[in-house]
Amino acid sequence: LGSYEINASMIGYGIYKEQIMLFEGETVRLDIRLKEEAIQTSEILVTAERQKFERSMESSQISLNLREINSAPAFVEPDVFRTLQMLPGVQTTSDYSSALYVRGSTPDQNLIMLDGIAIYNPYHLGGIFSTFNTDAIKEADFHAGGFPARYGGRMGAILNVINREGNTQKIKGAANISLISTKVLLEGPIPKWKGMKGSWMVSGRRTYFDKVVGALKIPIGTKSDGTNSYLSFPYYFYDYQMKVNVDLSQDHRLTYSRFYGDDILDFSFPSQTYEIYDIISDYYEESKESFSINWPWGNHTNSLTWRWLISPQLVARTFVANSRYRLHFDMDFIYEGNWSMGNETGSYMDRFTFDFYDVVDDKTLETELSWHGLNNHQLMGGLQVKQVDYDLGMEFEYENLDTIIYAKPLEMKDQTVETSIFLQDKWDITPKLAVQVGARVMDYSLHDDLYLDPRFGLKYLLQQDLSLKFTLGRYHQFLTIANPEDETLRIIDFWLGIPADRAAPWADHAILGVEYL
Repeated sequence: LGSYEINASMIGYGIYKEQIMLFEGETVRLDIRLKEEAIQTSEILVTAERQKFERSMESSQISLNLREINSAPAFVEPDVFRTLQMLPGVQTTSDYSSALYVRGSTPDQNLIMLDGIAIYNPYHLGGIFSTFNTDAIKEADFHAGGFPARYGGRMGAILNVINREGNTQKIKGAANISLISTKVLLEGPIPKWKGMKGSWMVSGRRTYFDKVVGALKIPIGTKSDGTNSYLSFPYYFYDYQMKVNVDLSQDHRLTYSRFYGDDILDFSFPSQTYEIYDIISDYYEESKESFSINWPWGNHTNSLTWRWLISPQLVARTFVANSRYRLHFDMDFIYEGNWSMGNETGSYMDRFTFDFYDVVDDKTLETELSWHGLNNHQLMGGLQVKQVDYDLGMEFEYENLDTIIYAKPLEMKDQTVETSIFLQDKWDITPKLAVQVGARVMDYSLHDDLYLDPRFGLKYLLQQDLSLKFTLGRYHQFLTIANPEDETLRIIDFWLGIPADRAAPWADHAILGVEYL
């Protein structure tokens, strides 16, 4: 009760101050927008880290912002995966791989998300680069273990990369040219209309080794027609991501997020023509052969999130998303020709094609409620339904003038549905002691059993800047990959659902830690 002064500050922005009056039983909501302002004093007051330290219950959780990611040593350009590899308990198989091995878990046991959307192959160029363009990243939330009940389906670690919201004041842009790629970012406000407002962000990246090598025109030989043959680089990757926020009113917000990225390997030998002529037998033969490989792979995601402030104590969040990972390896070899001997003529042709493909199509619906109506309690619960379609296959065809041989030795199609209900309560027992209790109940469509994953966390403040944490939990997983666990160069992943005759793998996490701010 009484009069209070509200101060809000952030580095690079001016301080916001406002006097408010509070009366008994009244809730006051403030929407604050800070204005950019140069720092004029040497004294800086930072409060965000203090709040995170006091509220965080997980003992193995860390948030990385863009500044920390850009300041970490990088292989060629800043990379969130390279930054995470410097953390304790996080390893990789080689200096050339971005795949994360967290406390003994394999890369497929880590849930990698972009704005909450699962990414099934988060690497470019065999793991040398991650899928995420750092210019568009706001922060990366990483859980090395002991993650809360809202996350499930994996038993290793959690990484949720959050994109920038977009500038709400003016249109801004930036470009970055490195040794291997060019990156562009644009952001700005959405014009206000009938009380609605918002922001947008679009970012894109592409490598250009293929363009540079082609422009240099380095000769490597001569074609059959006498023209020069030039060196080419058959590989490139590109990706773009966008995010749009629309405040329908002060209580409703819609957020659309999209990611589209592909690796492209397009390789072909120029058609070669050969001639044979025998004067004695009057035999003439002309043949031509060609060979090509077309191999695209990548991720396409879309999501829509609706956040509803039902009351100052109750917040609802509904999330619908689609994530598709696909690869298609197509090889084509053709050998054909014509011959003549005297008055006799003939032709021949041999063609061999080989196709290998893998498609993972993930459709997710999730709704979550957060309630702060009880004193010293923060309740959270929700429902998640995830349908994953798997399509893995291989086929080849041999053809000549007389015969066509077709075979499909591999064809695996499957559909799995994971239905999960989760509930969690954070209870501040005393100013120094807090307990977090939760559970996740899961149903997997190929199994008859229900899976229960209990979660428990405890935090005790030993001093103002020192806390003791303990986390305990069980974690099940319902998908895996067919790749070797120790492969050095991870170009692609072959995802499969856990079959009906196999038990779901699980892991128990027990973590004791000390945190100092």
